[in-house]
Amino acid sequence: MIETKLLLVEDEKPIREGLRDRLEREGFRVADVGTLAEAMTALDGNPDLVILDRRLPDGEGLEVLRALRASGRSTPVIVLSARGMPEDRVEGLEGGADDYVTKPFHLRELVARVHAVLKRAEPEPARVPFGDCELDLGARTLRRGGRDVAVTKMEFDLLLYLARNPGRVVSRTELLDRVWGYDRYPTTRTVDFHVQSLRKKLDPRHIVTVHGVGYRFEP
Repeated sequence: MIETKLLLVEDEKPIREGLRDRLEREGFRVADVGTLAEAMTALDGNPDLVILDRRLPDGEGLEVLRALRASGRSTPVIVLSARGMPEDRVEGLEGGADDYVTKPFHLRELVARVHAVLKRAEPEPARVPFGDCELDLGARTLRRGGRDVAVTKMEFDLLLYLARNPGRVVSRTELLDRVWGYDRYPTTRTVDFHVQSLRKKLDPRHIVTVHGVGYRFEP
């Protein structure tokens, strides 16, 4: 079995050691560093994912992200930061980060996000089947019972995101961030409207409402 290699960049030693120990218990092989210079050197080890603190003693952590993307590498990056304003998150995500976690955070949440980001980074299947339906990613079509079902672009993207996260409660805020994006600023009612529309086209039991939180996809 090939171990997944993580690069952990965090200048606060207690946090770094706690994260490293938890991630190693999850079965990951972790290289941990505390400075921007060390992080740049550690990229030569070709990690499978980088957990990146923004505030480092010798510079801005996002420089690591910029170096990765400038070199053409699509290595997944999760940014950690105490800077949680919308403009800070936008800067990180638009710079190529795959996720942005604000401090303080729960270890279990971060571990779950690591698994989710790694899963998204896996080669995309050409089709995503569920129930009597199938999403064709190449043609961007939905078929049910062997027949095409008309869906809008946003309905397709929303259904695909939910289908990629089966059994997990996905908040409306996450759906707005991941499906609509920061540049559109829709409301949570927009999510509910699109879910209602999809339920009319699918077996409605596929998309379960979790009241006060969001939705859970049941394939």
